[in-house]
Amino acid sequence: FPGGCASEGPNYFGQVFWKNSIGPREERIGFRNHWGYWTSQYIGFYEYLLMAEGLGATPLPVLNNGVTCQFAGHQYVAPLETQEDRDRFYSIFVKDALDFIEFCNGSTDTGWGAIRAQLGHPEPFNLKYLGIGNENQGPEFWERFDIMYKAVKEKYPEITIVSTAGAADSGREFDTNMAIIDAKYPDTIVDEHYYKTDDWFYTKGDRYLPGKVRGAEGHTYDRKKPTRVFVGEFANNRDNNAYSSAMAEAAYWTSLERNSDMVVMAAYAPLFCKKGYNKWNSNLIWFDNRGMWRSTNYWYQQLFSQAGDRAFKMSDVMDGKKADTKVYTSPTIDSETGKIYIKFVNAEAVDKLVTVNTGSSEAYEVSLEFVSSHDTSVKNQGDQNYYSSHPDFATPPSFGRPAAGERPALVSMASRFGRRVKYSEQIVPHKKDYGTIIKSFTFTMPENSIGILILSPKH
Repeated sequence: FPGGCASEGPNYFGQVFWKNSIGPREERIGFRNHWGYWTSQYIGFYEYLLMAEGLGATPLPVLNNGVTCQFAGHQYVAPLETQEDRDRFYSIFVKDALDFIEFCNGSTDTGWGAIRAQLGHPEPFNLKYLGIGNENQGPEFWERFDIMYKAVKEKYPEITIVSTAGAADSGREFDTNMAIIDAKYPDTIVDEHYYKTDDWFYTKGDRYLPGKVRGAEGHTYDRKKPTRVFVGEFANNRDNNAYSSAMAEAAYWTSLERNSDMVVMAAYAPLFCKKGYNKWNSNLIWFDNRGMWRSTNYWYQQLFSQAGDRAFKMSDVMDGKKADTKVYTSPTIDSETGKIYIKFVNAEAVDKLVTVNTGSSEAYEVSLEFVSSHDTSVKNQGDQNYYSSHPDFATPPSFGRPAAGERPALVSMASRFGRRVKYSEQIVPHKKDYGTIIKSFTFTMPENSIGILILSPKH
């Protein structure tokens, strides 16, 4: 948070400054953002931190470093020519980053830690990651990145900095950025962004394999180096959340998980969109003034959010004597419970009878959760859905200031905007239980399906 290009802004006055987003909402400073509409900052950095805490998630805030969105052609760059320029850059951008870390992690006897406590959260947020810039490149960016990087690492060496590979998955700017990161910032996590076609996602599952050459410089995703990858934005943004795009993205996701020793995080983008006001064709969750509906892409993300803490190798799904190239899998195991998760995508319009051999005499309870559709052009999108009156439909959470002595909490807010409706969704998960199995079991992998098998040890 608060976003990618949104954090860079179209000009100095459209950049995000976190201090303008905390405190009484009526006193927060809004601005016209990169996407051309007004940002009130009523949901600010403090609310994002509370939301992460409420979700049990780790926050990853992004701060700008004086360089606006180069991808969109914006030209503002904070000057560094004179000592006065450098002092101003430090006071605005560098100090902003250092103060933010103090706001997140500082004790209540520090200046910004005390402000956090006044807002209702005396305990630290335990910030671990901080992004600097987004989809940036060129000497003007890296000169300013270097100043902020060194300042943060000097005062807070425990913070992991997230750097950027730029706005593309390959090409001159990608190669240049990666070479700079390899040479000067190998302890960062590099943020890669790409919006691609279904075919790209199906065929690029080898992108992060050990030894796979990336770019024109002959470099590889070397496990011996400390640099790791955060796929900070990815999606098929061409097909308006058609189910076919969910299948392709899910197939690619299995490769990210199989290479999780290199890819440490990944995030679908964008997350939310109000229908009729979209700047992007594909979004995870859509809403209007009456309700919301989840895209087909949301459901594979929800299913695939279930995982163990350790990946392991599994044989290919075999079709006779050869591997079935239309089935994509990723197995993980929970090292504490022994629970096994097998994610799969059947990218073919035919049901498949699959036998799973556990290689163990241990008994497991087996369940299957999946989504499937014969028509891969279907969407969970308002123009194809009917709706029915449902006044009890859940409303978005409100992040209120807690009473004295209470911890911040997610609080449901009653609807103030009239009757809600519940939109139907044509693609929704189904579940089937297979009971207890030993050594092996057979199940039907439905046509055009995205699913997860969960094997829970009986002990």
